[in-house]
Amino acid sequence: MSIKIFTEGGSGIGLGHISRCSSLFEEVEVRGLEVEFFIYGNIENIDFLKGQLVKNINWLTEDYLNNYINKNDYCIVDSYLASKNFYTIISDKSNKALFIDDNARIKYPKGIIVNPSLSIEGLNYPLNDESHYLLGAPYIILRTPFVNIDRDDANKDVKEVLITMGGSDLRDLTPKILNRICRKHPEIKFSVVIGNAFHNVDIIESIKLNNIELYYNIDADLMKSLMLRTDFAITAAGQTIYELLATRTPFIPIKIIANQVNNINGLKKINPEQIVIDYDDSLLMEKLEYEFILMLDLDKRTAFTLKYHKSVDGYGSKRIINKLLSEL
Repeated sequence: MSIKIFTEGGSGIGLGHISRCSSLFEEVEVRGLEVEFFIYGNIENIDFLKGQLVKNINWLTEDYLNNYINKNDYCIVDSYLASKNFYTIISDKSNKALFIDDNARIKYPKGIIVNPSLSIEGLNYPLNDESHYLLGAPYIILRTPFVNIDRDDANKDVKEVLITMGGSDLRDLTPKILNRICRKHPEIKFSVVIGNAFHNVDIIESIKLNNIELYYNIDADLMKSLMLRTDFAITAAGQTIYELLATRTPFIPIKIIANQVNNINGLKKINPEQIVIDYDDSLLMEKLEYEFILMLDLDKRTAFTLKYHKSVDGYGSKRIINKLLSEL
């Protein structure tokens, strides 16, 4: 038996799919099972893939899938690019197939469909005898260090703030935040995470402030450490919010792409006071500055931490792989 994981990502595409598939890879590997990882895209310098058996190849062709998948394979697919025809080939040729889907993008063939998000509100998945669904927060995929975490009591005064705009800073928000927020608060240390696919590193590095520290391409252990020591975070509303919830780190989220709407809906159910700012809001920086000032209040941060408790437990990868390997 072999487990094969297919996804895409990297420069110009983003790292969300790769990150969660990497976590599933680790979960399979820990169980001592044979696993291969196929990634389409530019994955140069993605540090968290080190040590994993990765094939950087365009698997999105009928010939490749027909020639490489057989009835001994269990396949996992996490893709926005694959057509229904590709999914059908994988479903037909493999022993079992599992498809990760954030927005009910297509009608899937026989297999397990997983939506690992805080909310599936407004999404309609067709019910049939060939599909099995794993939907919602219990299946959120986290990296291994983010399971079973304890957090110390909050500081009365804010000493450190984390800024993390995903793997690519798609909307070039980091420099704007440094100039608007960090410059105005020299008494606070800002830890700024620079992802593998950032295209604006030169601009960020040109902003010379004594209260910012840049962290490049960090691994999961360091990210966890930064979250646990920070008083709150400014973040893109993608995969990172799950890790912030797991560490119960208060945060101000910014919606940077349309498919983050389910995250946002779920956040508002967990914490009705959670304000989400849209990247294309003409008052983006004014609203961010206003929310930043509110987050300096200890009572507000403490209330957010309490509401985040147990919203994400970190066992999504285990549940997903258990289901893939089970007899349906």
